Amino acid sequence: MSVPPDLARFVHEALKRGQSREAIHDSLLAAGWTETEAAQALAGWTDTLTEAGPVPRPLRSSAAKDAFFYALLFVAFGMVAGNALTLLFGWINVQLPDRNSVPVYAAGTLRWSLAALIVFTPAFWLLDRADARAARADSARGHGAIRRWLSSLAMLIAVVTLMGDALYLIYTFLNGQITARFLAKSATVALIFVMVLAYFRQDRVGRATALPTLMGGAPVTVAVLSAALAFPIMGGPERGQMEQRDRSRIADLRTLTQDVLLCLEIDHETLPETLDPMSCARNPQRLTGFAAGIAYHRISDTAFELCTEIEFPPAIQPYGLTLTERTACMRQQTE
Repeated sequence: MSVPPDLARFVHEALKRGQSREAIHDSLLAAGWTETEAAQALAGWTDTLTEAGPVPRPLRSSAAKDAFFYALLFVAFGMVAGNALTLLFGWINVQLPDRNSVPVYAAGTLRWSLAALIVFTPAFWLLDRADARAARADSARGHGAIRRWLSSLAMLIAVVTLMGDALYLIYTFLNGQITARFLAKSATVALIFVMVLAYFRQDRVGRATALPTLMGGAPVTVAVLSAALAFPIMGGPERGQMEQRDRSRIADLRTLTQDVLLCLEIDHETLPETLDPMSCARNPQRLTGFAAGIAYHRISDTAFELCTEIEFPPAIQPYGLTLTERTACMRQQTE
């Protein structure tokens, strides 16, 4: 922590006038300076007096180190709060479905948020604990300019977000579009950013109290709760492997459907009763092994469909497809 210029100047003048270090130290504490600030200000000057006054000692600034630490702490906090909010939104979407919108399977997004929480929640906890210990040992730590600026910025973002949330809530109410899902999401946003305000507000009232322990634990609690609620929705690694295999199957299905359509238009006047779709593949090296399981079905003289078995239907995007239980089909007309 660097010594403020006015404090350094006061100590210099007091030492120059011959005041003892003890008297200067007591005067600084009485004026509201912390023990650390008073000690550091006095440590900046030697006992050697010259005509110009006491000789200053070299003091190394820790501003770069503090900037790195607090920037990392605040980034970790933001990642925890933002990704917890994403997981809670995903859980709300499942628990309170909107009948007026098309369901969207968003497990991939939720998995990214869960992965981010697994990385950043322990990092935030360790950084916050380190900061709390340092604040208890040095009450001047909370007065650092870098920390206070970043805290003020975070509080500004939180206040603007809360005001925007309230504004949109009122607008939606006046527009007659209030739903249970909307209210749940608005309340979740409000709670998350009230937590942000509470966490960074403590920097304005002091870190050397019992408050940091409670406020530092709140983001971790929210992260664990949101992960526990969202995990059943996204499933584990086995579900992810199923979805990946299904994506490969659907990609092969779409590719082969276009290849078969072109093949039939060139080589056949009417659609054949049976056909091996792989015989029409123009770039078989770009297909996966799942392409061999795609089946051809003749519907009429001018219509056919290709079908493949899938493992997890809820994750399939139905655009251009017909889903029946665990079968996905794509229909085409030759005329």
